[in-house]
Amino acid sequence: MTRKSDKNVRFDLPLRLGAATLGGYALCWSLFVLLCAWLPFSKATVWYFTGQLAPLPLLGVLLWAFAAHGAWRALLWPLALAAGLYLLVLIR
Repeated sequence: MTRKSDKNVRFDLPLRLGAATLGGYALCWSLFVLLCAWLPFSKATVWYFTGQLAPLPLLGVLLWAFAAHGAWRALLWPLALAAGLYLLVLIR
């Protein structure tokens, strides 16, 4: 098993914290925009519903950020998923 260099270890925790923050925020808002565009309810109902669902992607990305194999992978997957959800909104 190879050992990580000191440079990679030093930036591992800040990258994971950034991935949890940035990735969770991006995924939460892209899910919010997708649900607002696709759900056939009134705007107030969609806002309430998505407000109830907002902690789920944030918690999921937080857990993923510290369970992922690498810090860059922890940042890449939530941002890629958020971009994919936003592309679904643009396709509609």
